[in-house]
Amino acid sequence: MRRITISLAIISALLAPGAFADSTRKLDKIVVTPSRVATELSETSRSLTILDNDAFRQAIYKTIPDLIGEVGGIDIRRRGPENVQADLIIRGTTFEQNTVLIDGINVNDPQTGHFNMDLPLTMMDVEAIEILKGPVSSLYGPNAFGGAVNMITKKPADTFKAVLYAEGGSYDYVNGGVSITTPLGPVKNRFSFEQSRSTGYMSQTEFNILSLTENALIETGIGVYNFLFGYLNKDFGADSFYSNLFPNEYERTDTRFFRMEGVHEIGNLKIETKAYLRNHNDKFVLDQNRTGWQTNYHTTYTYGGEIDFTVENRFMDISYGYELSADTIDSTSMQTHSRTRDSLYLELLPHLAEGLYINTGARLDYFTEFGWQCSPSVSASYHLAKGLTARGLIGRAYRIPTFTDLYYNDASNRGNSGLVPESSWSYETGLDYREDTMTFSATVFRRDTYDTIDWIRYSSKARWQASNIGESEANGLEISFSLMPDKICNWLPVNKIFIEHTMMSIYNKHDYFSKYALDYLKQHLTGGLEWELSGFRNSWILNYKKRIGDSGYVVTDTKLSKDIVRKGNVTFEAFIEISNLFDVKYSEQSDIPMPGRWVKSGGRIEF
Repeated sequence: MRRITISLAIISALLAPGAFADSTRKLDKIVVTPSRVATELSETSRSLTILDNDAFRQAIYKTIPDLIGEVGGIDIRRRGPENVQADLIIRGTTFEQNTVLIDGINVNDPQTGHFNMDLPLTMMDVEAIEILKGPVSSLYGPNAFGGAVNMITKKPADTFKAVLYAEGGSYDYVNGGVSITTPLGPVKNRFSFEQSRSTGYMSQTEFNILSLTENALIETGIGVYNFLFGYLNKDFGADSFYSNLFPNEYERTDTRFFRMEGVHEIGNLKIETKAYLRNHNDKFVLDQNRTGWQTNYHTTYTYGGEIDFTVENRFMDISYGYELSADTIDSTSMQTHSRTRDSLYLELLPHLAEGLYINTGARLDYFTEFGWQCSPSVSASYHLAKGLTARGLIGRAYRIPTFTDLYYNDASNRGNSGLVPESSWSYETGLDYREDTMTFSATVFRRDTYDTIDWIRYSSKARWQASNIGESEANGLEISFSLMPDKICNWLPVNKIFIEHTMMSIYNKHDYFSKYALDYLKQHLTGGLEWELSGFRNSWILNYKKRIGDSGYVVTDTKLSKDIVRKGNVTFEAFIEISNLFDVKYSEQSDIPMPGRWVKSGGRIEF
């Protein structure tokens, strides 16, 4: 009865007259991920990277995982190209220990973190991507050991706008999409569609991926309502995805996401309400040559709502709220399970002195299976000089086991229903320098993890067993530098030069084989160059990755583009891009070969 009453209160707030106001974000002024209170970028006390429209335009990559993978400290471990499947790893965590958000809503998959990056969005729907490193359980609840990635979606525009693009390339690759904004009276609407497919770069690597979104702002006499619906379908060969004994694996997934949100402001009080539903369906075939053998079907639902109150004044900014959510799974191999979560959170930003910014927060989550979890955090930053800021952070994060951790069982893997949540305390300090022509950042961090969840075995012939393996200690250093030469000398054709370097070490005393927790990126060096001359734009990205136990590799990507037509509101751009230019042989996950040189070309029209 208590949950029903609270749910009705949230729904009532959603439907209240005037409960929605224009929630368009000015991205150069407002940061969503590091705080629930509107914060200028110069005031944030956390390690934050924002990829905006300028970054998208110059980017070589078309998919979200590939784009964020060029950020230092972000390890995208792919089993295939074009976001067939990608694991998100931040600061040496496992793929389960990070949070993925759409407009601030946690969309992590409760079955397995392998599906966290199954995002039902096209790149044409994304306004910006915020990458926050460090613990954020005090803001967003479970999983956020290494950090969070937040996709901020575009709101439908006030005027008609259309974007169309098409491209083709190696391995019979074709990709195309369209996004149309059509305001009709009180309704502002944007519809996007995208599809890509390929016969694959080797046997059993073919794919066909379709995504579409619908985003509507409806203005009525009682308020403005914002709805988002996204759909993603993937159909792909899964050669050796989960076992190198079976090269004929196959998988099909589809993801549906619905979100309704709004903001109501009364003086210095802001009330924000959200309701959401995420549905994920997975069909996995271990061997396509043996019809009906080891075929698994999994269906998960995550749904809930939250209400958030923010008060800003000259003494202190305060944000507090409540969230109610539930996860369910219906699976041929794991049966049917469900759990619910009640969450209360509080965030305080006192105004103590000019140039000093302090953020304190705490969150209480109650799970029907695991009881209470408390996640406090304290971060601060201080302006030492013009453009130069020192910052520090202490915070706790936790993760509850996924349904796979608890209940999955086959010939090679065995779950453990006796698992307890894992937790961590993280500490970091850093310096940031920002100005128009140059940025620099350096961060030292440490993470102590307790009751670490991993899949382990004591011999190569044994089954993998989900276990709490005890404590581990992670230490790291991140350094990034960027320079905008054309802003120093406007006759220079070079727009940007950047380099980022992350070094990691993780210690855990053990006498077993670790499947995930101790398989991390020890060195990550990424650099790039962007220049423009006579209307041609050229981008270069170099990624060096060295994992524990290997010798490392370097992958080089490049893109050349030019605006063929730019007149009024009409732009036509032609481009050619080459991934893995030097045809390096490498793998990112379980010795699964990644594609060699991949050439693509196409065009994009906006009007």
